[in-house]
Amino acid sequence: MNLFKRAAALALSVCTLLTVPSCGENTANAMKVDGTDVRAGVYLFNALTAYSDALSVMMENGATFEGADTAKALTKMLKKSDIDGITAEEWIQNKAVSYCQEMIAVDREFERLGLSLTGEELAAVENGVKGDMSYFADFYKKTGIGEQSLREIRTAQYKKDAVWKAYYGKDGSENVQDQELFDHYANNHLRFKYIEMPLKDGEGNLLKADGKAEIEKMAEDYLSRLAKKKGDRTALFEEFDYLAREHEEYVTSLSNAAVTTTDENGNTITTATTAKVTTTEATTTGETTTASGEEASVTTTTTPDTTGEETTTTAAGDSTAETTTTAAAPDSTNDETTEATTTEATTTGLYAFAIDREKVVAVSTSASSDEKKEDETDETGEVTTTAPSYTPCEKVYNWVADTAAPLDQPELIKDEECYYIVMKMDIKERMTDKDCWTESQVENVRKELYYDKYEEKIKDMAGKLDVERNKRAFKRYKVLSLDLLQYQQLMYQSMYSGMNFG
Repeated sequence: MNLFKRAAALALSVCTLLTVPSCGENTANAMKVDGTDVRAGVYLFNALTAYSDALSVMMENGATFEGADTAKALTKMLKKSDIDGITAEEWIQNKAVSYCQEMIAVDREFERLGLSLTGEELAAVENGVKGDMSYFADFYKKTGIGEQSLREIRTAQYKKDAVWKAYYGKDGSENVQDQELFDHYANNHLRFKYIEMPLKDGEGNLLKADGKAEIEKMAEDYLSRLAKKKGDRTALFEEFDYLAREHEEYVTSLSNAAVTTTDENGNTITTATTAKVTTTEATTTGETTTASGEEASVTTTTTPDTTGEETTTTAAGDSTAETTTTAAAPDSTNDETTEATTTEATTTGLYAFAIDREKVVAVSTSASSDEKKEDETDETGEVTTTAPSYTPCEKVYNWVADTAAPLDQPELIKDEECYYIVMKMDIKERMTDKDCWTESQVENVRKELYYDKYEEKIKDMAGKLDVERNKRAFKRYKVLSLDLLQYQQLMYQSMYSGMNFG
């Protein structure tokens, strides 16, 4: 070892052995924002988010990250990458700094408004930090994120929520009106019932002309029976639900009536039979009627379903099954009414409520038969067309979404593989604090309308705050060396294990 290297080694050892606190203190804070020190751990935590943001932007620009299945491989790839005209490393650093600025901006506004966190919120912060340290302790220690940094980050989020409420919450400074929120939800959601009548036999094969004609005749009979209930909405709704159950039984009977035989060579032959149904109008006496056919019979109960029982219905031959939960009838001995069960809509990407065979779906901004479908290119270079999805199909959705569609008037909608009897209803009738217009739903609409504006306000405040970076800290903490893959894996594990960190 030459003299220069010996001197360098000696200097390093002196710093390491004799002056560790002072060396560490030089990088304990990553920056000053508006004169306030920001811990290196806070910066590194925000850098993890910024790193993830960078990957999202790059993927939107066509990056595939093929082969980047380890932290080392991903780091190597990003070292050669640019984002918006600057290196990926610089982009991530700048984004992390902007997040730190926003934290300080929120803190300044929180103080200006004279706000304070509740004891419950402060306890939630501590519980969240405790959970973080128990589950992510090794990762955070390796990364350089300490307990106090996590506490500041969690506290900042509660402060941000408090400022949001002061601006846009009930009686907030931005004067958001309850009626505006109510009208927005009502104007952007649809409520309807439908009876699904598949044009398929018991084996899922499309029916021939005669079979389709029989289903259409059955549908016309249903419409005729529903027309008799016009003027009495309660009776109309009960009859509609009864017919839906009746047809579900019929479809199930087709599948059950299929006959399986074997030919002379031992091959299985399946012959679908046709089940005919004799229908009767729904009553409320609890009487059971039997619908018989040539080779199968269907038994249905005419009592309206008000038990709150969860029922699963599957259309024979259809690739999807739909599970619905009917609302329980109010108990005369109990003032409480069972709330609507909220389920994930499988076709709109949004939510739906399942009550008495009803659907409440959000109006899709892309659900229009006249809208041009966007073309995308897959990994092989093949051009594919992405089309929106609908509940339960495009024709039904478009009919219900049409503002001219009448309320409480059943309509037959004919699709290629299925007929539907559809009835549009007034969404506002479902907008109660026990159903579609709960306190949490009101807040969802509030954020849908105004949270982006709030975010812009915070970013504008943050952009006006001076930043003084600690060059030593930025040199020491390499953002591209963060093990984002391990962090994401730990996050997934925590979610699957049901852990809740506040």
